[in-house]
Amino acid sequence: MRYGIAVKLALLLAAVGICASALTGAYSYWLSRNLLVESSQKSLVASTQVLGRRVDTSLEEVARNLQVLSSHPSVRRTLQQPNAEMNAQLAELFELMMKANPAYFQIRLITAANFGLEQVRVDRQGGTFIKVADDDLQEKGHFSYVSETLQLPAGAIYMSRIAINHERGAYTGAEQPTMQLATPVRSAKGEALGVVVINLDVDGLFNLLATDLPNDFRLFLANGQGDILIHPDRSKTFGFDRGQRVLLQDEFPPTRELVEGVVNQVVFQQPTTDGLVQPVVMALVRLPVKLHSEEGQLFVGLAKPLASVKEGARHLGTLIMVSVLGFSVLGLLVALLLARLALRPLRQLIDAANLFAHGQPVGVLPTARQDEIGELARSFQHMHLQIGEQLSSLHASQEQLKQMAQYDALTELPNRRMLQDRLEVAITRAKRQGGCASVLFIDLDNFKEINDGWGHDAGDAVLVAVAQRLRRAVRATDTVARLGGDEFVVLLDGPDTERDTDLIANKLIECLAPGIPFQGGTLRIAASIGISMFPRHGVTASQLLMAADRAMYLVKARGRGGVGFAMLQD
Repeated sequence: MRYGIAVKLALLLAAVGICASALTGAYSYWLSRNLLVESSQKSLVASTQVLGRRVDTSLEEVARNLQVLSSHPSVRRTLQQPNAEMNAQLAELFELMMKANPAYFQIRLITAANFGLEQVRVDRQGGTFIKVADDDLQEKGHFSYVSETLQLPAGAIYMSRIAINHERGAYTGAEQPTMQLATPVRSAKGEALGVVVINLDVDGLFNLLATDLPNDFRLFLANGQGDILIHPDRSKTFGFDRGQRVLLQDEFPPTRELVEGVVNQVVFQQPTTDGLVQPVVMALVRLPVKLHSEEGQLFVGLAKPLASVKEGARHLGTLIMVSVLGFSVLGLLVALLLARLALRPLRQLIDAANLFAHGQPVGVLPTARQDEIGELARSFQHMHLQIGEQLSSLHASQEQLKQMAQYDALTELPNRRMLQDRLEVAITRAKRQGGCASVLFIDLDNFKEINDGWGHDAGDAVLVAVAQRLRRAVRATDTVARLGGDEFVVLLDGPDTERDTDLIANKLIECLAPGIPFQGGTLRIAASIGISMFPRHGVTASQLLMAADRAMYLVKARGRGGVGFAMLQD
């Protein structure tokens, strides 16, 4: 059978079209899979960082509870003049706090006398609470969480190393991963009377923090030396408790630079091991311990199956494969039938595919046709919409994580990280234009008294009100940030003279002077402000912040409630 040139050309074009579609599909799949894996790794790092901040917040909450308990009048009185009735009242208070905090194994009041004898002690036993008394109370003076805490100033918090609890008579907390947080109780003269200790369920705490993570996520925790504390394989945890070392850097070699302090975070793919039944993507971050502790730092990590990371890529690959096959079949039919009328809508689809591959709008598709080209166009449009929705969802998640990483959750002000970035930009601009940048370090003078006297809700209300007043008092081009606690920083883009800067600082003090209504009362706050100016007091962001911080403390030393400039650089 002899074939005409039209048939041969149609077959040749069809063959070329099929090869081109297959190569395009393969490249699109490879490129999309790599992009999805890279995006998932970044998202996993961000989730791990958020988990680390949650750990910080949880420890701060335990510290606040300890400070509340240690400042309770009954605690000091029972240490100075113990009696059974007051001990019973404190035990009731401890039990209420443990009911509100499922991660608390035990709360104790330990006297500094009698070799650190337990004065009041409440233990968790399953769903009930045991008030230990009389001969069951033990001497704990030889434990570091007692001896070390007694050396700390009032209000300071001690955190023990995370270890297996081998203390006898510990009920639910016995032989469980635990850490002790403690704070001293001091007399009016500053004499150490005793300590309040909370035994924290490490597994329970991290399980609570990870409740909103997907079910296939796995949690990891290691101490500052790399000893693994939380791992899917429990046999690899707390190896030092069994006379051996199971180290993070040995189990996962990519983490060695993290443990050695070279980097602050790592993300990598880990193949199947004894403790991981399938390949995973892992991210770990360094978590500095801000309390008085031997730990110094912790390493928190998350892992998710590599299969779930690539699931989106597989789905996209299926859609691309279907599209390639559809294009090939349609191209072959069109070429063999020489359907000139089909060439125009086919060109529309080819153009749409090229635009889609380059991330541009696909334009109008021939979806109204009731033939194979129309069906292919509708399938392509459906695929485009699905992928667009996935990318939109991914971008929304990234924006949300960016918001959490750059802004303070309570006041919605920029946090330390964003302030650092803006300060460096301001310094660069000032260097280029020969201008000036000023840093105002603001510390609230009587914030602790409000927190202690009115409670943390009042403290939060004060912080929100201060943030709003500061933002209203400065220009839109200036930056108001919260560093943490009751510390704020205002970055002024100019002015060029100390006199103008001093006027602005005093204006800020005046705007904070009016009372803040709260629950029928009025809260009054004052502030001390330290000022540093570029380039007089420093030429880097760190130097300016440190200079302003020192200037603020000098203001406080002079009596609080004023403004002071940093010392000139040598």
